[in-house]
Amino acid sequence: MVPPVTPATPSARSAALDALRRARKTRTFLRDALHAVFEETRLEPRDRALATQLAAGIVRHRRTLRLFVSHARGKGRRATTIQPDLLIILELGAFQLLFLDRVPDYAAVNEAAEAARRTARGKKSGDKAAGFANGVLRGVQRLIAGHNPDGLPAPDAVPHPDGGVVRLREAVLPDPREDRAAFLGAAYSYPDWLVARWLDAFGGEAEAICRWNNRRPRLFARANPMFYLTPGEYTGGAVIPPGEYTGGAVPGPRPGCLDVSDLAAPRLDALLADGSLTIQDPSAMLAVEALQPTPGETVLDLCASPGTKTTQILEAMRGEGRVVVCDRSREKLEPLRQMAAARDAKNLTLCLVDDLGRAAPAKGFDAALVDAPCSNTGVLARRVEARWRLRPDDLEELPRRQLELLALASGFVRPGGRLVYSTCSLEAEENEGVVRAFLHTHPPWRLAASEQLLPAADHDGAFWALLARTPG
Repeated sequence: MVPPVTPATPSARSAALDALRRARKTRTFLRDALHAVFEETRLEPRDRALATQLAAGIVRHRRTLRLFVSHARGKGRRATTIQPDLLIILELGAFQLLFLDRVPDYAAVNEAAEAARRTARGKKSGDKAAGFANGVLRGVQRLIAGHNPDGLPAPDAVPHPDGGVVRLREAVLPDPREDRAAFLGAAYSYPDWLVARWLDAFGGEAEAICRWNNRRPRLFARANPMFYLTPGEYTGGAVIPPGEYTGGAVPGPRPGCLDVSDLAAPRLDALLADGSLTIQDPSAMLAVEALQPTPGETVLDLCASPGTKTTQILEAMRGEGRVVVCDRSREKLEPLRQMAAARDAKNLTLCLVDDLGRAAPAKGFDAALVDAPCSNTGVLARRVEARWRLRPDDLEELPRRQLELLALASGFVRPGGRLVYSTCSLEAEENEGVVRAFLHTHPPWRLAASEQLLPAADHDGAFWALLARTPG
């Protein structure tokens, strides 16, 4: 007897479909579409997590899922010819069949067929759409031979985001001996041109980058050292000391960093609201750590929104000194205003980039941070749309803008001061290339230290460079 499908599972799938459709039709980010859906549906935390996993997984694995849909339809029948709303339903079903063990195959196929029926007008069209979805997904299901946790990707073995491979009954992926970039692009769902870049730049590490950027990332938070630290459970505004387990939070890979992936949502929300914790990946902590802001200094945070690194600077300075935070628009400054009000940060000055000259101290800043807008190739696990929005031309335009921002900030730093340039990119043009171009035209500056971090199990990819200005 087939067990009944619980109401929670289809509601999570429906929420994922709704968010994906909204994101496509309004060209908004998936996270914003999911937020809107959650505001309307009031799903339980467990169902929100499943809906988020489904929606993000579909965007992240879009190329691979469409390859399977096309294969199930038959030679020459491409998935992109399917009506968009119906294609999203098929992608959702294929994702569950391939990668999500917690959803039974029968539920994935049946729910997809019913969702397809609802997209059509009239009973005849609905029956046709449901039959089509059922047929395609049954074809995908027949391809799957099982999950091998120790297997390696091959034309008949697609990588599973949680490790190992999904074994197939026939080859679906390209032959890696003929075109390695095409194979990795199809297997891990990236544009071929981006994979080819990583093969040229990182060689054998390119596949690991593809794999880590496809993981479901852990959630990390930075503990606020300005709060009184006590051992044991969180009490009031207290923060657990880094390294001590309590309440679902466990030590992260860096001092002051906690893995809060399993912390109950209400508790985490409360700790974020009072400033005890700030969501931040361990790799993102490195830039401010390299800058080493100290109490009493004047510090510039040029590309500050939404304020994660700003709060890190404020905490390092223990409320002593002055921090000037800038961004390019009033909309970008709004999250910073809210953060300043929530933390009662009296030593914080907000301004537009165009007004920086009036906000800067007469003798210049002691230190400055330029966390520049970039391609996001180090954080594709979190910014799921970025791999599809990025174009080769962007890697010509972005470095020009990044160099302008770096040069702008440097002009406000006093002699003997320091500056950190950082990105969440893996691309040399945005990282070493920008720093090299800056040093070539700004002789008072020298490179003191730098680091390129590739994405891995417990952190995202990132780059930072510490630049020092000669005294006098």
